[in-house]
Amino acid sequence: MELPAKNKWLLAALSAAAGFVNGFLGGGGGVIIVALLLAVVKLHQKYAQATALLVILPLTVVSAAVYVIKGNVDWLPTLWATLGVVAGGIVGALLLKKIKGNVAKIIFALVLIAGGIKMFF
Repeated sequence: MELPAKNKWLLAALSAAAGFVNGFLGGGGGVIIVALLLAVVKLHQKYAQATALLVILPLTVVSAAVYVIKGNVDWLPTLWATLGVVAGGIVGALLLKKIKGNVAKIIFALVLIAGGIKMFF
């Protein structure tokens, strides 16, 4: 897929904001990347979600390295959470492949809404 030059720069600039959010808050950059891929690149929902995971991977590695170097990681919860997210990630990726794009969009929106509500309580 070829992007117009204007969209490439827009995507890069807005992705920098997503990187900031992810590094500053410890997460959330992927949600921004999905929204950008949907709006700027016009990807289908499933492709946007899958692509966001690959985009966020190096960002997560860099952000995590900074946190580790600064000594801001509690390793025991990290171990158990890692086991859970790996298992959940495999199941989620397999499920995403099987569902329709609109279902993925609805699930994505519901998770965002639930997360937003949870932040208030």
